[in-house]
Amino acid sequence: MELNLFIIAVWTVAVAGAAGLAAVLGWMYGRGRRDAERTYEDIPVSFSREKYYPMNVLLSLDEENFLATLPGYRPEMRTRFRRDRRRIFRMYLRDLRRDFGRLHSQARALAAHSGAEGAGLVSALLRQQVAFWASLAMLEVRLALHWAGADSVAVRDAVECVERMRLNVSQFENA
Repeated sequence: MELNLFIIAVWTVAVAGAAGLAAVLGWMYGRGRRDAERTYEDIPVSFSREKYYPMNVLLSLDEENFLATLPGYRPEMRTRFRRDRRRIFRMYLRDLRRDFGRLHSQARALAAHSGAEGAGLVSALLRQQVAFWASLAMLEVRLALHWAGADSVAVRDAVECVERMRLNVSQFENA
């Protein structure tokens, strides 16, 4: 009897986890599709990795530790500070998703209009999209861990994916 309850509990957790992962991936895919519905002319080309530099230090423990040394510091201030920083981080993350989506849409449009020359670009686009989604999923896990009290969150992989996409678009446009 106890073994059956254990098996049911394990299956319930596994199914709930799979459903949660599917929901997150579906949500991320839907956001990318909305950006992809724009026409080629509507998509700006500019992307600056420097815009996202603050994300690297936004959730750093250094600033939290500095806050704790200030006069008048109360422990509840740390909770609010961390929550506000995660909110700002998510704003940057939303912009990063949008930049990737726009660049990806532009690259797809370039590949579609280039004929046989764009065949190599299509496979690269797919690999880059999967890599970007994987880095976003990892960022979401790290944000959850940050909420639980873990260290800072590194965004280098996600920014690098967008930078590679920008480089592919600019190389293909100049070819």
